[in-house]
Amino acid sequence: MNLETIISFPGGESLHGFILVTALVEKAAVPGIKALVQAVNAILQPNQESLLQALQRLRLSIQDITKTLGQMHNHVDPDIFYSVIRIFLSGWKDNPAMPAGLMYEGVSKEPLKYSGGSAAQSTVLHAFDEFLGIRHSKESADFLYRMRDYMPPSHKAFIEDIHSAPSLRDYVLSSGQDHLLTAYNQCVQALVDLRSYHITMVTRYLITAAAKAKRRKPNHLPGPPQALEDRGTGGTAVMSFLKSVRDKTLESILHPHG
Repeated sequence: MNLETIISFPGGESLHGFILVTALVEKAAVPGIKALVQAVNAILQPNQESLLQALQRLRLSIQDITKTLGQMHNHVDPDIFYSVIRIFLSGWKDNPAMPAGLMYEGVSKEPLKYSGGSAAQSTVLHAFDEFLGIRHSKESADFLYRMRDYMPPSHKAFIEDIHSAPSLRDYVLSSGQDHLLTAYNQCVQALVDLRSYHITMVTRYLITAAAKAKRRKPNHLPGPPQALEDRGTGGTAVMSFLKSVRDKTLESILHPHG
């Protein structure tokens, strides 16, 4: 791979791997994003053959994202991620270690609170959820909507365009075409599998690493990770959030009438 990080902070090779694998995950999503555009156009025409092809491309892209995410295991050490990298990714909103936020001298007289880096700030899964018509619980949805404010405006606008496009779920159900329903369900299932895989990764890099850090003697970890041990870098109570998002995705599977 001919990519290199421009700016670095502590974490060495694990940080390097974390940033580059994250970039590869975004790259794996490109065919899926293109498929969304093709699918919306196919519903508007309407062209069922083009829609079917777009759904198949979307499924393959989601599966590729899952496979690419697995490269984290080869390049990122869980202990270094937990005790070093995560401190720099955690923001100063919903962070028990920094309840007042952070003072920006010369910018604001009051401390400001910003969420840390989160996969929920990527346009990709928001766009897939909107397109597939997946509805999350109020608490999860509130967090996800808030994360949209951290996106480039054009990315946020793209998600809103997908949201306001004709409903894929309604189209598939009203078409009465089993092959479209199957293709839709395969996309949803691929997204469920991706979210389940993400849960196993968070278990390794956060939950298991936290337990290991507690057992370490002497404990050389600084304070913040202990205050943050059950939280994702975006500030959520991470496991309940990820499981809720995964379970709501699973509930979106369509069942044929009759």
